[in-house]
Amino acid sequence: MTRQSEKKKPASTRRPRLSLDDWTDAGLQLLVTEGRGAVKIARLCNELGVTKGSFYWHFADIEELMHAIAARYCSHDNDTLRGLTSIEEMPVRDRLAHMGATLVEDRAWATEVAIRDWARTDPQVAESVRALDQRIMSVVENAFRELGFDDREARIRAGTLVYAGIGFVYGRDNIATPTVDEIQDLVAILTRM
Repeated sequence: MTRQSEKKKPASTRRPRLSLDDWTDAGLQLLVTEGRGAVKIARLCNELGVTKGSFYWHFADIEELMHAIAARYCSHDNDTLRGLTSIEEMPVRDRLAHMGATLVEDRAWATEVAIRDWARTDPQVAESVRALDQRIMSVVENAFRELGFDDREARIRAGTLVYAGIGFVYGRDNIATPTVDEIQDLVAILTRM
């Protein structure tokens, strides 16, 4: 063996293949920070340090990526992050208290606003957001039914919480956000027979 062959080869600078989640995460980040217009194939490839071929391995075009972002954000898989998958195992009053508290938690408000704003101009995204809102409404409405409210009362009370949550998303920077205690007081009022 020669001295040259005994030297270690330099480590490869090649990145591992990006997953669908890597692309949707990067696209969502751009959507949130700079808006829909900033999400471009060349920009994403540059930021991720890959070629366009890597993008086209997963997506036919930018619209396919955008719809993957919306579908992932509004999917049943993302329900876990919102606590919707495990919440139905809680006692009903605890469930409502927990959901009420999440209305004012410091969470991904910017993402929620970006997705909802995008839904105003894209019918497919709007449908994903509508399906998510309906799942949330169903969980809350069922909780009120478990407490003994009839269908109409359950729907009205659930709507109060769900619409409050959507309102907190849009009004967050304009009006004082209620405290967790104030939200708990609201839940107590809504659960009173």
